[in-house]
Amino acid sequence: MATTSSENLMARLQGYLDEHPDRPWCVHELYDAVGSKIMGEDMLVETQHALNHLTRRNRIYSSGMMVERSEGVCDDWFYWSRTAPHAHLDEFGPHWQFPALSEKIQAHCRHRV
Repeated sequence: MATTSSENLMARLQGYLDEHPDRPWCVHELYDAVGSKIMGEDMLVETQHALNHLTRRNRIYSSGMMVERSEGVCDDWFYWSRTAPHAHLDEFGPHWQFPALSEKIQAHCRHRV
């Protein structure tokens, strides 16, 4: 992906997160809302890369979790705006804390498989 395309994707992702600071968003939700609307191959992968770039540049927050299941390991990453009132995932409340988050990720993995 060209640099301008990467920058465009990052700008769109950050804009979406800044417009929706009320909760964290998983990479799949951000792909559905933003990445899938941009032409290109492997846009889910590109969306993940762009979000990781934004995180490394301290433009957004992120947190990930791995969950072991009988079928194997499932992981998911969550991203949210720096304009949000929280700097840590669990500060968003019980729905974003263990074990509720673990159950959410397991359900998400079952849905995606």
